[in-house]
Amino acid sequence: MQRYVSLSLLSLAALTVLASSAVAQTITTYRWVDAQGVVHYSDTPQPGAQVIHLQSAQTYRAPALPGASAAAAAAKDADSPYQACAVTQPASEASFFAPDTVPVAVQISPGLRPGDQLAVTIDGAALNPVAPGRLQYQVTAPERGAHTVNVVVQDGDGKQVCHSSLTFYVRQPSLLSPTSPARGH
Repeated sequence: MQRYVSLSLLSLAALTVLASSAVAQTITTYRWVDAQGVVHYSDTPQPGAQVIHLQSAQTYRAPALPGASAAAAAAKDADSPYQACAVTQPASEASFFAPDTVPVAVQISPGLRPGDQLAVTIDGAALNPVAPGRLQYQVTAPERGAHTVNVVVQDGDGKQVCHSSLTFYVRQPSLLSPTSPARGH
């Protein structure tokens, strides 16, 4: 069965195709104009269609923090001195529409022990607290896409004793959707 997509739905179709084939580097699409002047796009070859190669979606996976092993990053150490270390804001999987800043809040319970070090990163880059001694941060002018916030506590020997992470998303206006929905959704 052939699928046809009008010009106004090209972005939606491209995103659907990209999402369904995350392994592919490029996606072949065919473009043609019918007798009425309507532009069509399809994943099936058509007579006289122009071949278009679309790039796959851009993604980012944060690199492991120094001293963090894959097993330690996957689960909290059973003999951790901390009951919790978590990102409490933003909510996991939250979406923001064109934000100027995204607030990040961290909870360490009980408080950070003397000699232990806390590292808070977004997409592998360090975040600095908004005030000394506070566990509140801000991501200024985040780019469109998925962002990963990581919290790692290491003891004085560099051993990871607590770890938490979450992902949030930033959406930006486009030609197909220029108006902003309610912020923070």
